[in-house]
Amino acid sequence: MKKFLLAIATSIILVADLTAQVQMAELGDHTLRNGETLVNTKLGYQTYGTLNEEKNNAILFPTWYAGTGESLKPYIGRETMIDTTKFYLIVVDALGDGISSSPSNTSTKPGTKFPEFGIGDMVDLQHRLVKDILNIDHLYAVIGISMGGMQTYKWMASYPDFFDRAIPIVGSPKLSVYDQLNYEIFKRVLNSEIQHGTKEETFLMLEYSLGLTPQYYKDDNGSIEEVLRKIKDEAQYYDVRDLYSQMLAISKHNLEEDLERRNAKTLSEVFKGKALIIYSNTDNLVAPSANLVAIADLKAKSLDLKSDCGHYTFACDMDKMGEAVRNFLIEP
Repeated sequence: MKKFLLAIATSIILVADLTAQVQMAELGDHTLRNGETLVNTKLGYQTYGTLNEEKNNAILFPTWYAGTGESLKPYIGRETMIDTTKFYLIVVDALGDGISSSPSNTSTKPGTKFPEFGIGDMVDLQHRLVKDILNIDHLYAVIGISMGGMQTYKWMASYPDFFDRAIPIVGSPKLSVYDQLNYEIFKRVLNSEIQHGTKEETFLMLEYSLGLTPQYYKDDNGSIEEVLRKIKDEAQYYDVRDLYSQMLAISKHNLEEDLERRNAKTLSEVFKGKALIIYSNTDNLVAPSANLVAIADLKAKSLDLKSDCGHYTFACDMDKMGEAVRNFLIEP
């Protein structure tokens, strides 16, 4: 549904160059956190704006679940969320999205033989991209939506001194049992679709149901026939093997290993920068409860969008979210 919500969302996109081409960082063989080797690792990225002489205006923006850099364009612009006349924006494709190294685009270990990776591996490769390929030693901010929000939290635990401001949006630092139950269902549905060679329609039905709220599905938001048609249309954009690989990563998301390595129990013990945490208390896809704990722990700024769109508030409430992010990025 993300594709359709963003398609109908109204926004003014004002950036220096929305035709930025996807560049491919060649990172060679990379050892994943589980010890497996990702051969001929590739990471897709796009850049917007200009890096200043001090190299202190760079922002990293990783993709959400099943999204690509193209999905994030509605958030780039002076009157949307990230003003690229002020900031140098690095949009990076997460592992498994079909652009960066993924089960669907590799010849060494394609499909279900592709090495299992985690959110931490996404972040480790992004760090290599920024430091080794782009030659930037410090980021101004990391921002991410949904799975991108999980990556933002992982950045806070893995590389807390590498950036100054964190903006996780409808993400989570810790999965609830409710989250884990839903993701286990997702994994089983996706695995079944892989085994039977079917499209991702059943998976998307479940995602639409949990991702939005009953209040969203009013009579003026279309009939069941229209919703099912949209699901069928959207299913063609995805490769079920990629969806499954990223769902595996999401389902095992945690910060404990990073915190333990630093002899810490909470994020505030390691991350000393500023944080803005955006969530919706109606979110049934990524439970908001862990965000509330993080807000208190980090003494972070926060915004509860209280949206009828639930998890997909990031598509329905772009104006509120964009204003909060713009203000946070420029405040002293």
